[in-house]
Amino acid sequence: MKLPGRSSVFRLFIATMILPLVLNLGGRVVLAQGTARAAAVVNDQVISLWDLDMRIRLSLLLSGLPRTPEVYERLQRQVLRTLINERLRVQEAERLGVSVEEQQLRAAVEQIAKRNRMSQDQFFALLQKENIVPSTVVDQIRADLLWQAVIRRRFLNTIQISEEEIDAMAARIKASEDQPEMRLSEIFLAVDNPSQRGEVLRTAERLMQQLRNKASFPALARQFSQAVTASAGGDLGWIRGGQLLEELTEAAQRLRPGEMAGPIETFGGYYILLLRNQRQITAGEVRVDLKQILFAVPNGASRADLERAAQRAAEVRGRIQDCAAVDALAKEVGSPGSGDLGTVKLDDLPDGIRQLVRGLPIGQPSQPVQVSGGISLITVCQREGGEIDRERIRDRLLNQRLSRVSRRYLRDLVRAANLDLRI
Repeated sequence: MKLPGRSSVFRLFIATMILPLVLNLGGRVVLAQGTARAAAVVNDQVISLWDLDMRIRLSLLLSGLPRTPEVYERLQRQVLRTLINERLRVQEAERLGVSVEEQQLRAAVEQIAKRNRMSQDQFFALLQKENIVPSTVVDQIRADLLWQAVIRRRFLNTIQISEEEIDAMAARIKASEDQPEMRLSEIFLAVDNPSQRGEVLRTAERLMQQLRNKASFPALARQFSQAVTASAGGDLGWIRGGQLLEELTEAAQRLRPGEMAGPIETFGGYYILLLRNQRQITAGEVRVDLKQILFAVPNGASRADLERAAQRAAEVRGRIQDCAAVDALAKEVGSPGSGDLGTVKLDDLPDGIRQLVRGLPIGQPSQPVQVSGGISLITVCQREGGEIDRERIRDRLLNQRLSRVSRRYLRDLVRAANLDLRI
């Protein structure tokens, strides 16, 4: 299926012909008159009431929030702010000539569908059943990917992480070795101006209430969080307290699995934390999260068959840039046995595989290796325990720094923009 864009005929037909829009909210039918009117104007580009309605519908669907007029109204201000920020990001990407490859966009859409336990076609069919134009999802993903590309182009080569910074975080991690590892998710709302603190706090409190009412944490993180983890549903992975801000560490260590904390005030804004799980790792034990793409070869196949599979694996290997791409490529290969292998102890792996993945950089595929059932490409998506990984510390510090410059960059775009709010 070709991914729908903003200019698709289907979207134009919906936007111009099906008015007034009919909303089915909790069994009540509400007529949304004049949905072609502007909800906001961002540098002469209109965000219509129809755009806002589509995104609110998407937020309700993915978060599991009740579709009542009261919830719909509470979401309006939050969603409109998100749409304004997205429009500014896309405008900046267009100004800089930044684009997103179709394959990258498709892989991201596949990930969202998979998180909802569906294929892409099934996911789009669900959206249409709920009267949500599929381009609403695609536009959101495209804006996120464009912004990531803008930030990396503008700032990646300008940020230097010193050995002293790595030493300091390594020391904090070492000091917390006797503490359990935590699987955390986050939602972060930035305070760009002191005058906004009260409004941002109220938004965070509303999100907390929605989460207490069984809203989906990953869905709200993707819709509203301003952290770099937003596209991953807020997932921070397995970490120890020494890798967090002090106030976040204190809050997280008081939680039990399944519990939340927040809003937690920090210098830059407010956090909401969810402790998804925790575990105690024995000193020296190493665990890895693995994914594979298997190129099936029947038992008893000829050497020529194995060589062809290995050649195909080598071609696909060149297209893997990170773990997010593995799932989409696994589906493309279409072989049973491909996908997520879960978290395993390094010492429990067969000797050949253990040696292969021991020093494999995170997100980078292995060389093609023969396994039972065919030829495999194995990717390490996370590594925990063992010796302190200075490169992983460097990556985490780099992402923290990129997140800060991203918020400043967006804040400057907002300040320089011509914004006209109509609701």
